[in-house]
Amino acid sequence: MSTRSTWESVRSLFSPQTIPMLISQGVHKRLFPVGVLLLGLILGFVWAYIISPMVNISAEPVHLGSSWKEEWVKQVAWQASASHDYENAKNQLSYIGDAADVIRRMTDPTNPLSQDAALQAQMQPLVDMVNQGVITNNDSELGKITPTLLNSNWTPVLCVIALALLIGIPVIVNTIIPFGLIFAPKSKEPTTVAVGQEAERRRAQDEALKKAKEAPPAPVAAGTVDRGAPVSKFVSTFVMGDDLFDDSFSIETSSGEFLGETGAGISKTIGVGDPKKVTAIEVWVFDKNDIRTVTKVLMSDYAFGDAALKAELATKGEAVQAAPGGITLLETQTLTVQARIIDMAYGSGSLPTNSFFERMSIEISAWPKKADAGASGVSDAFGQTGPTRVS
Repeated sequence: MSTRSTWESVRSLFSPQTIPMLISQGVHKRLFPVGVLLLGLILGFVWAYIISPMVNISAEPVHLGSSWKEEWVKQVAWQASASHDYENAKNQLSYIGDAADVIRRMTDPTNPLSQDAALQAQMQPLVDMVNQGVITNNDSELGKITPTLLNSNWTPVLCVIALALLIGIPVIVNTIIPFGLIFAPKSKEPTTVAVGQEAERRRAQDEALKKAKEAPPAPVAAGTVDRGAPVSKFVSTFVMGDDLFDDSFSIETSSGEFLGETGAGISKTIGVGDPKKVTAIEVWVFDKNDIRTVTKVLMSDYAFGDAALKAELATKGEAVQAAPGGITLLETQTLTVQARIIDMAYGSGSLPTNSFFERMSIEISAWPKKADAGASGVSDAFGQTGPTRVS
């Protein structure tokens, strides 16, 4: 049964349904490096054996194998014994490079060729010439076959390593830092962290938290009940100049269970020029158990009193007139989120009075509607506020 199960598993890899299944599961992205490697190997073999196969030309006697060099010596020995021209024999033997070694090997008693009496008789003059030093190895010819780094036995290994590096390094680099990100054109959008912007935002947030601690206890919003300590608490701070202000935070229990997300961002600007003049900021909450995102819009005095602006922003969420200490509740299926303005100030200029914000700090607290959702154990102190993300 085990053998059959393994065989079936192997067969499934080649099933016509396998590749569509892997693609539907997003596996093709993970298999991309493997596919590139296989493609590179296939193309390498096609080039080496079909498009441009290796062809050996202009070979010389020194390139002969050992057995063929022995045949060369036999022919020279036979010719010399017939013509007695041993000077020519010396020249012919020099072409194989290691003639002296080959002759010694052929006449060694352990070599079967030494049992051939006729051959040994023909080779005896050549043996005498080797012993007298007349026939020696030809180093100039042997230099033609001396192994180097590129023609040694390591050449195939080096080719594989080079191919792996050539293909693997780009694939690995693309996996860590996608080429699309490296060569992406520089965005023309203004950065949200201008010089000093992040420091200014943190300074404004610290001042808001200090004021909140010194202020009297916040009043309980009408219609609400004491829910105890929130499971999550954050502070989102906007300062003028942060034109792409958009904070978001994960709502989680003390055990790490994800409940949803909440945050704040720019809802509406007025006027022209930089920096943008923000007249409304929206606070939102997403509940993982609810299909809708609940949003409320904190509007300046000017925007709240302008019927056209109020109607325009009504599509985003319920309009709320922003005021220091103002509390707004956002209810979803399983979450209650309270947004409290702990500090705010209007900007001044040519625009109408109280029409845009210079800064605003919002304390966002979240509770699960179920009593057993893990609300206990979370401190209500401002020191537990989540980090502010600067977009």
